[in-house]
Amino acid sequence: MARNYVGTTEERAQWRFGWQASLTWGTATALILFIWGYFRAGFSGSAAPAGFLLSFAILQAGLTLVLARAFSYTPLRRVWRYRLAFLTGVALTALHILLYGWLWPLESPGSLEFSKAIVFLGMAALSAFGGGLMATALNGSLWENNSPPQMHVQAQVHQRHIAVIGFPGRGPLAKRIFDLLLAVIGLVVSVPVWTLSAFLVWFEDPGPVMFVKNSVGKGGVNFHQFKFRTMQRGAESHTGPILARQGDERVLRIGRLLRKTALDELPQLLNIVKGEMSFVGPRPQRTVLVNGYLERMPEYAQRHGVRPGLAGLAQVAGDYYLTPRQKLRFDRLYIGYISLGFDLKLILLAFLIAFWYRWQPDWNGRLPRRLLRYRWGRSL
Repeated sequence: MARNYVGTTEERAQWRFGWQASLTWGTATALILFIWGYFRAGFSGSAAPAGFLLSFAILQAGLTLVLARAFSYTPLRRVWRYRLAFLTGVALTALHILLYGWLWPLESPGSLEFSKAIVFLGMAALSAFGGGLMATALNGSLWENNSPPQMHVQAQVHQRHIAVIGFPGRGPLAKRIFDLLLAVIGLVVSVPVWTLSAFLVWFEDPGPVMFVKNSVGKGGVNFHQFKFRTMQRGAESHTGPILARQGDERVLRIGRLLRKTALDELPQLLNIVKGEMSFVGPRPQRTVLVNGYLERMPEYAQRHGVRPGLAGLAQVAGDYYLTPRQKLRFDRLYIGYISLGFDLKLILLAFLIAFWYRWQPDWNGRLPRRLLRYRWGRSL
């Protein structure tokens, strides 16, 4: 009796791979042809209506998403699959503009046609990036949460804080109102910076654009501190949570710029709105590292009697590579003189460091002593 031949496991896997790849590439081709006709129809009018732009953006994002999947069936490296999916979508839009420019040549900047071309190209880039983020989220996550502390470690850190500082009070109301108002304004104003920073991180090393740092907050409670990812994807998968060092090879090229300008800290505006952080306060430290510090130095818990800050006195008056005991000294000093006026001065000094002093070739990492004066004219 003849038997139906279904092939070996390897043959069935190859057949499944083949038809899935064909279906994905066929879908991508159909989308390209549809967008081509849809684009021409929308560009033929005197102005691009909002509804058409929205539809075009959705189609462009969908095309990038499908292309990212299609390129996964090729031997290309992961980073180039995402990059090419983004670049292909933008290049197709640019090609449409050039082709239609032969029918009605683009005029000088300021004309309706030139303006429409710029709008479509910008919309294509933004939508393609959105599609790339969707592909990233489907294949993983948009944020990287490396080495989260185990629950017993979080509980141990909290109990050690209670033994030293008890349960801290609410803190100055004026400081909280100032933090909340400034954070909301900052979130609205910084949307273009968020978009550009996230894109540059994603394009250099496609993957999560955010990094979740499990840090100790007020009273010794663990919280998720948000940052733009500045290191290679999975940089701590082999080492675990460790402090960054000077000349760290794991840092991305755009990551160096974000760190130097402190723009990698921008997502912490969300932490400030949530009440987990303040604009000024002791800089947050990782929970697993703080747990080790507390074993050797129980008084380290004193720095967590207030909300951690986006900018800290230790970073303004000292530098990034201070020892834990040196950081504690500065943090005690800040808590002793905490006030809204002191916060405003430290915010101004933090801006000077990020956008002026760090860019000076002869800067030694320390602010001039004359800038570090507080009450009664004394220096820090």
